[in-house]
Amino acid sequence: MSNSDFDKNGIDSYGIHWLQYAAFAVFGFAIFMTWAFFFDERFHNFIMTIFKIINCSGFNCNGAY
Repeated sequence: MSNSDFDKNGIDSYGIHWLQYAAFAVFGFAIFMTWAFFFDERFHNFIMTIFKIINCSGFNCNGAY
């Protein structure tokens, strides 16, 4: 990992910090997941199943699963 385009402060030659790249990637992933949740029925059902499993993991199940 010694060959890096970032300086000791984490800034590349364009003046962009590496966390700005990470934030851009996370934001793009969040946009895609939001789109998939509302427009892909299979993905929506998958996420809702995960929420039901998390909700019934030992606390407050109330017959949700």
